[in-house]
Amino acid sequence: MSFPRFSLSTAALGIVLALGLAGCGARDGVRLTDTAVTVPDETAFALPPPGGPAVVSIVERRFANSTQQDIFLFTSATTPGQNVLRVQLFGPVGSQMDGQKSLGYSSIRASEIAKEMRSELPGVALRQSPLYLQNNYGPFSYAYGRGRGNDACIYGWQQIRSPEATRTAFQNRGTIQVRLRLCEEGASEEKLLSVMYGYTIRSAFNAAGWNPYGEPPSVDPTLGRTGNPIYPKTEDLREEPVASVKNARPRPISRQRQVVRPVENKEPVKQPASEETIPLPTGMDIDAVVVPSPCMTQSEGGTQCK
Repeated sequence: MSFPRFSLSTAALGIVLALGLAGCGARDGVRLTDTAVTVPDETAFALPPPGGPAVVSIVERRFANSTQQDIFLFTSATTPGQNVLRVQLFGPVGSQMDGQKSLGYSSIRASEIAKEMRSELPGVALRQSPLYLQNNYGPFSYAYGRGRGNDACIYGWQQIRSPEATRTAFQNRGTIQVRLRLCEEGASEEKLLSVMYGYTIRSAFNAAGWNPYGEPPSVDPTLGRTGNPIYPKTEDLREEPVASVKNARPRPISRQRQVVRPVENKEPVKQPASEETIPLPTGMDIDAVVVPSPCMTQSEGGTQCK
């Protein structure tokens, strides 16, 4: 008895269709992953220095062993790519991330940094600085190059981790990885490098023993000891010029003569008050008055007056 033979491609196609139909039947809508979310600016793990570049948006990714933020920065350059300050905090993220994917950790190596630079700044020739540099969080390094047009680009990296001699299972644990990709039109190397010196980390795991910064440095043993003078630095002594006051001669005060004009005293005309009465005429005043005689009209039309 012979059975029909099917090719492997036909069988694989049938399995894919069956799984696809089963998946469509089980889905009741699109579900977004919670491992990559956009978070508000005020929740940034780190902030650029005052004066910029400004924060545009933040994408946070959560892993079983760490939390990463891509803090996208404002850019005015024409070089392809987005300016970003990437901060990775390795530590106890909590039991809610159990079973999730872990973020691969590796110490800073030249080969890994070269791959990162080619990925973040493709086609840009970067030259690594041979100088030893250090900011508030410890040593760091960077590479600088010219981008498209008049753009200047920098790629900086730093790992913040306590010294190995101070790390134990209960204290000084944890690591912070920082990467900076920054291009700006017409900027100088010094200006771009100031971002690596001025950024501020404002986040930490709320767990006992998580301290990637290590123990605080001890006080200089020569402080307060006899025979160890401490002098101020030259820049600390700022001599301010004393303003010299010149003895100026007092200016004579000119007094203006006041011209006094004579005021004419006009005697006011007395007006009769409302209570005053006007005197009646006397007999002598009546005799002096001549009253004309009345006239009589005659019948002829003439007028005869006495």
